[in-house]
Amino acid sequence: MKKTIGALLLAAGVALATSPASAQTVLRVANWLPPQHPLFAQIVLPWTKKVEEVTEGRVKMEVLDAPLGPPPAHFDFAVNGVADVTFGVHNYTPGRFVATELGEMSFLCEKSAYLSPAWWRIYEKYFAKLDEHRGTKLLTVWTHGPGQLWTRDRDVTSLDSIKGAKIRIGGGFAQDVSEALELVPIQAPVTKAYEILSGGVADGIQFPAESVTAFKVDEVLNQGLLVPGGLYTASMFLVMNQAKWDSLSKEDQDAIMSVSGETLARIAGDVWDAADDKAFEKIKADGNIKLIEPDEAEMTAIKAAMKPYEEGVLKAITEKGVDGQEVYDALVAEIAKVKAGN
Repeated sequence: MKKTIGALLLAAGVALATSPASAQTVLRVANWLPPQHPLFAQIVLPWTKKVEEVTEGRVKMEVLDAPLGPPPAHFDFAVNGVADVTFGVHNYTPGRFVATELGEMSFLCEKSAYLSPAWWRIYEKYFAKLDEHRGTKLLTVWTHGPGQLWTRDRDVTSLDSIKGAKIRIGGGFAQDVSEALELVPIQAPVTKAYEILSGGVADGIQFPAESVTAFKVDEVLNQGLLVPGGLYTASMFLVMNQAKWDSLSKEDQDAIMSVSGETLARIAGDVWDAADDKAFEKIKADGNIKLIEPDEAEMTAIKAAMKPYEEGVLKAITEKGVDGQEVYDALVAEIAKVKAGN
């Protein structure tokens, strides 16, 4: 009898050990940034730890040791299951994401801490149905801080003075800014920023403050045009392979979203703002870059130059089936709500 009871207990123990409740799902997370970069070190990496915590260890996050490929490829890495979780910048893949340019438009981003959570709310409400992230589960979106114009030996006090300047630009709405201000766009990887500026290939660059010091171009720049709300920003994503998401239990899906969505967008906004603040402290302490805010006349001119491009973004969104003006107004209102503490 004792042997029979022992055998039953042993069998029960084996069954419990191999039951789905004790199974662990490993998610491979791709990273294309240096380990110390704020986007990875202070946003993505802490999020992976929180996922493990809220799923009580049922989901383990494995950050891959080396980049799988260039940054623009990372959305497709998630779609194709090359990695389970990836993050990146929407405008790295031109033409794929249309609606995301709304969050990149001029004059929106006084602080990423205001824009990022508002952007998630608006994206989820108006744009999720467009399925622009098909093949993946969208976990959140956020933006960096205000993108500004920085130059070397090029006056930025009027549109006439910057017309024709050779400027390294990013993608998305930043390209529209370049056209509106009649700049000559220079396409080069961000890692080449210092080289093209110090060598005179470019007269300046479009960057948020954080990137000016992160890529050490503050050493070769001497003027910065600080437009209230920014000339542009960049929309970013965190996604999971759809099949992998679907394989998770509802309990774990809910747990992961509890630390993603607006929660993570708020964290991301705070991280970017802190990085921008730190960069401005260094820039002001060094004194190498003259920071210039546009006067009323120049600001009026900049807004007039940007208007046709803003209208173009809203038209493209409307053509996707969402009223562009309505969703723009909703985003502005949502930013105000976040700023007010709601």
